[in-house]
Amino acid sequence: MENFLTIPEEILLLLIGENGGVIPQDKNFEVVLAASILMDLAINNRLDSDTENMILVSNTPTNNTVLDEALEMIFSNKERKEPSYWISQLAVRSKEFMEYIAASLVLKKVLKVENQKLLWFFSKRKYPLVKDKEIKEVKLRVREIVFSNDIPDLRDIVIISLLHYGQLLSLVFTDTEINKYKSRIEKIAMMDLIGQAISKSLAVFVSTTFSSVTKSMLGIKSPEEKLSLLIEEMKEKYRIADDKDLPSWLIKGTAQYQKTLDFVIKTGHTDIYYNKKKDQYFVEKSKYISEKTFNVQLLSYSYYA
Repeated sequence: MENFLTIPEEILLLLIGENGGVIPQDKNFEVVLAASILMDLAINNRLDSDTENMILVSNTPTNNTVLDEALEMIFSNKERKEPSYWISQLAVRSKEFMEYIAASLVLKKVLKVENQKLLWFFSKRKYPLVKDKEIKEVKLRVREIVFSNDIPDLRDIVIISLLHYGQLLSLVFTDTEINKYKSRIEKIAMMDLIGQAISKSLAVFVSTTFSSVTKSMLGIKSPEEKLSLLIEEMKEKYRIADDKDLPSWLIKGTAQYQKTLDFVIKTGHTDIYYNKKKDQYFVEKSKYISEKTFNVQLLSYSYYA
């Protein structure tokens, strides 16, 4: 049966609360979402990996906006890069990708916007029938697998692996459950032979402690200084060693960087991101999804022309 949802879609669904709205994101969520994109491409035979590098298998489109954008990024790079490099490059665009993932979930009638909240369509948190088969929601499915001795399928192994190595098990389990089923979770995560290199890269990523330098911006009035601090934080957070690997809108000396600086000057904000496909800047206003902005941005961000 053709998969109803992508792995990134199922990962994002873990942030949707029982009563609507979005659970505040864990600091690791962006890199886990990035790794989930690579994992999905791997299990669908677009990518593979050895102990050091991502291996290109096929650039045949998947007909999914996020997966195809990532695939194009990877295939357009002429050099072989390790999985951690691509986790970094995808993670810096995570806010942009979340827009498209949320839109896809609405189009698939898994989520809906109601009373300024993003809600499940189905009260029992089940997906609609797909080819006469009921598909269980990801959180319910993962819990049942961990609490049983059943052999999970590859997709569920990947999801459990992502949550384990990305330290996001608390999105699905209580602390007591994590301690009780630790051995079972670790065994399932180790079954993920396809994505071992990706998983190990993810584990290294989330073990890094970030200093969050932009938190100490009190007294800094210059937009240039604020933007420089944002760049330094992004380099530290996503383990970017070379300025050329920054997003194009943050590379100093370019025309796009000047547009970014102009945007910061205009709005006074550095909690921003740039949507490459839309060629638009957004200011992050909230961690929660808003009906007012949903039809335009899907995640509650404000747009400035």
